[in-house]
Amino acid sequence: MMRDMDLIADLVPPQGAFADERADARLTAFRHALSSGDYSALCEEEKIFAARVEQASRKISSGAEISRVSELMTLGQFGGASIGAALALSCDDTAAEPLAEALLVARFLVEVVLATPQAPSLLPGDLLKEHHLDRESISWPSAQPAYRDLLARASETINRADARGIAIASPALRKMLSRHRMETLYQIARLRDRDPASSGARLTGLDKVMISLRLFLRLRGPS
Repeated sequence: MMRDMDLIADLVPPQGAFADERADARLTAFRHALSSGDYSALCEEEKIFAARVEQASRKISSGAEISRVSELMTLGQFGGASIGAALALSCDDTAAEPLAEALLVARFLVEVVLATPQAPSLLPGDLLKEHHLDRESISWPSAQPAYRDLLARASETINRADARGIAIASPALRKMLSRHRMETLYQIARLRDRDPASSGARLTGLDKVMISLRLFLRLRGPS
């Protein structure tokens, strides 16, 4: 079982993630609804998103084994994509919803890889069979091919979204998703040849500072 950590709800950005106060207040209300189960402060669309996130979270937290990759992707759509849609809605930029959804699905897959050493039930059974792995004895480096397959799906999800050329009208959403995209790609690169259970598997504070600097220089552009 996934204990107290909620792999999907933890994908919701923290308070203060949006520079726009109104958008951040809506995101805070959405986060509170997920933790409390009280959807009264949400609009009808947000209630639908929250219900989908809750459904996916219950499935993962139950510890039930994921049988197929398609089942895992469905959880990503119900959970990660619904959070992405809520982010776009918070910024009143529903045209950017497909991009936000894709980025959150990709992040969900990355978090699955990071969580698998403690929760092997998350690795799809058909993927285990393909790579001749036993769920009861998942270990590094034998599980690396399965991890790489999930990371490749995460990369492909981002690449497909990039290829659509979706414009983001909201500056607050553009800034958040740019950071989210870069951090996710860095995390994918970090995990390709690294045990997700190792101490250096996750991005460090320094990594995030460097990402922030790169984003600042990119958004600032030439003087």
